[in-house]
Amino acid sequence: MSDDRLVRDALAGQQDAYAGLLQRYERPVFNVIARLVHDPGVAEELAQETFLKAFRRLDTFDQRRGFSPWLLRIAHNTAIDALRRRGPQTLDIDAGPGGDARVVASSDPGPDRQTEHRLAVRDLVAALVRLRPEHRLALVLRFQEAQSYKQIAYVMGVSEGTAKSYVHRARGRLADEMRTAGWGGATNRPGSRSTE
Repeated sequence: MSDDRLVRDALAGQQDAYAGLLQRYERPVFNVIARLVHDPGVAEELAQETFLKAFRRLDTFDQRRGFSPWLLRIAHNTAIDALRRRGPQTLDIDAGPGGDARVVASSDPGPDRQTEHRLAVRDLVAALVRLRPEHRLALVLRFQEAQSYKQIAYVMGVSEGTAKSYVHRARGRLADEMRTAGWGGATNRPGSRSTE
């Protein structure tokens, strides 16, 4: 069922339509918020707040923009407001996305490959943490949530050109950070960490 249909049904009072929207967008909303706040507990609370705000304002949803960008913009703004309220925080760069330290196991069960994978994930997360928040969010929206540049611009409240610039700069900075950490240099095979 389409998002537009679920929204119409929810506005008509069908509780299963609300549940359908929640189920469909629970993970993307959490991911966007977690990348900004770096605390899974806080991200969970803010995701709930996001859905409450969205469902209360569902009648303001503009179908021409699409439900996903509309909802993710509410998530973005909710997270930014929370960050402003709580002030600067320290980040654990050994934790994974959103503070989750779990690492997906490599398809190659060898201990060397698993170690290399864990190191790569650790260094990637550390590099992401060092990005400016707007650049980090733009990358998450583009590559994890598969949003178009137009949708990213809407979610973040910037022009489409600025959204493209954020993604371009973030990718370049991330590549630089990974090279500095010893990954993917000219003398290494792609994805291999330097042993120098």
